[in-house]
Amino acid sequence: LRLVFVQTPQESRPLAPKLSRKSASVSRNRAAILASTLVTLGDKGWQATIEEVAQNAGVSVSTIYHHFESKNSLFETCVLDAWAAFEAWARGTAIDIEDPLEQLVIPMRLSFRSDDTHPILARVFMRNMAEAYKLSPKVNRNLGSAIAELASAGLLPKDNVPLRVANLSFVLYGIMVTTLENPDADPALADFALSLALPMIGISPETASDLTTRPLPITASVS
Repeated sequence: LRLVFVQTPQESRPLAPKLSRKSASVSRNRAAILASTLVTLGDKGWQATIEEVAQNAGVSVSTIYHHFESKNSLFETCVLDAWAAFEAWARGTAIDIEDPLEQLVIPMRLSFRSDDTHPILARVFMRNMAEAYKLSPKVNRNLGSAIAELASAGLLPKDNVPLRVANLSFVLYGIMVTTLENPDADPALADFALSLALPMIGISPETASDLTTRPLPITASVS
């Protein structure tokens, strides 16, 4: 079994030039807003204003409200989109890994190293710990799906999967916060903490220890 995350292809058909240019402009504006928001959240936290985001993004406040109904909606979308990008990158590093359990664990281990690989995202989580914790059910949605898939395949226990995922998610949040709070923290200690938590989803202690001490398949940092 290999964990596969499938995106359903949309029908591709040519658009009129005018509509295409407008769509591209809207997409650029939204991307600029989210990029500005991520930096602003890292610098000033959840108390930042829409005006500050607009100024940093080089757009008007009304443009932001054209895309997002409220400040909280914007901030939540920003964090979830940034986390989704991190997850996609982390899964991509494991694309050649054959062991589905290792595929599952690698993104967890990389999240403890996000201060090096994705420093802006790490700063956002550290600056907004309470809000990030509230978003954890959404942040860990893909993790829950992956664990449920492995359980269905008989590689993990099938009982109490949502509770197992919730427990593991809580521990992952704690390890990530503890690691990011201390820039000199040894990632190996975070891996060890993870090895103690993995039995909650039915991975044996011996396998958990092995999975969290294997070399990580990354060769370069990502900013």
